Amino acid sequence: MNYFYLDEQNREIGPVSLENLKAFRASDVIKDHTLVRPESGGPWTPCVAVVGTIEAPDTAKLQAEAAKVMSATFAGAKAALALLASDPVGGLAPAYQKLGPQRAGAVGIFFMAVFGLVGASFVNHQIGALTSISYGMVNASIDTVSFTKLLLVATASAVAWFCALALARLVNQRGGRWEGDAFIAGAVSLVWALELLLATFVGWKNFEVWGILVLSAICITVLQIFVGLTRISELNEARATVAVPVVLVVEVWLTKVIFVAVST
Repeated sequence: MNYFYLDEQNREIGPVSLENLKAFRASDVIKDHTLVRPESGGPWTPCVAVVGTIEAPDTAKLQAEAAKVMSATFAGAKAALALLASDPVGGLAPAYQKLGPQRAGAVGIFFMAVFGLVGASFVNHQIGALTSISYGMVNASIDTVSFTKLLLVATASAVAWFCALALARLVNQRGGRWEGDAFIAGAVSLVWALELLLATFVGWKNFEVWGILVLSAICITVLQIFVGLTRISELNEARATVAVPVVLVVEVWLTKVIFVAVST
C-alpha cells in the first residue's frame, strides 16, 4: 500500500510506499507525529500509528552521539575559558575540577586543535616576511610547505605538550590521568594561540611588542605547567620543579623533529 504525508509546510507529498515511509522516518525526514493517510483515502493519522517506532540506524546514532559530545565540549570550553581568561594559572585546577576528567580531556583536545588552526594560519600569513627557517644545519623553505603541512606541524606541536606532560607524570609514577595531561596541554596551547593572534595584529615592525608577548607567554606557560603538575598530575613541588624544564625541552625537541620530518 502507498501513502501520502504532510510535510512541515502542510503540503501533501506522495504517494510513497510503506518501505519508503519507514526509510523516511528512520532518516528523520518525517517525524512520529507527521500526518499520513493511505493513497486509497481515509483519515490522516500520525506516522507512528502506521510504521510503528523506528530505530535509528547505527550511522544516525553515531552522528547523534557525536553531536552530543561536541555540544558538551563547546559548553565545557566556554566554562573553562571563563575561568582561564581571568586567571590563566590559578584557574587551571578549578576549571579541571569543575569540568571533571572526561570533559576536561575533551576540552583540552579542543584547545589543542584551536592552536593548530591558529598556528598554521599564523605561519601561512607570515610567509611573505619569513622566507626560510634555519635550525642548525637544517634549512627549510616555508614557501614550499603547504597549509595542510603547517596545520599538521602546529597541531602536532600542541600534542607534543600532552606527550611531554604525560611522560613527566608517568616517570614520577604519581596520580593524575591522561585527561589532566590533555587539559594542561590545551591550556598552554590556548596561551600560545592568543600570543600568535596578538603578534599578527601588532605586525613585524613592532618587534619589541613581539618580545614582550613571547616573554609573557613563556612565563605563563612555565607557571601553568608547574601548577598543572602539582595540582592536577599530583606531583610534589620538588619533582614538579625538575619536571618543568624537562617538559619544555621535550616539547621543543618533538616539535623540531616533526617540523623537519614534514618540511624536508
